[in-house]
Amino acid sequence: PKIIITTPNGQIHELGALIAAATASSEGWNVTYLGPNLPAEEIVGAAEQINCKAIALSIVYPLDDWSLRKELLRIKQLLINNIPILVGGKGASGYVDVLEEIGAKVILDIPKFRKSLISIRENKFNYS
Repeated sequence: PKIIITTPNGQIHELGALIAAATASSEGWNVTYLGPNLPAEEIVGAAEQINCKAIALSIVYPLDDWSLRKELLRIKQLLINNIPILVGGKGASGYVDVLEEIGAKVILDIPKFRKSLISIRENKFNYS
């Protein structure tokens, strides 16, 4: 299965996204790592172009960025297919409300990320 891994616009870090990419690769996923700081249009465009089965985003800081909230809403708005969105990183907990609104799953550790990847691959993914 294919997965897009990146950080949304305004998120200039990439260590967490790189760790997620390495983890997904070790689980047998075909990873397209897009790097940091990408606008919603580019994330969704890449996801649709490669026909991915999941999108993973890393969010670290700040915890109260309204432009990031808008970017997350825009990602969901642009997605044609109901692709699971997995969001991790220290900052993810600051955006739980908007992540729930867009149907994204907050992943706070690598074992849960691995479990989610397995569930998606087996078409048993649960957003709760």
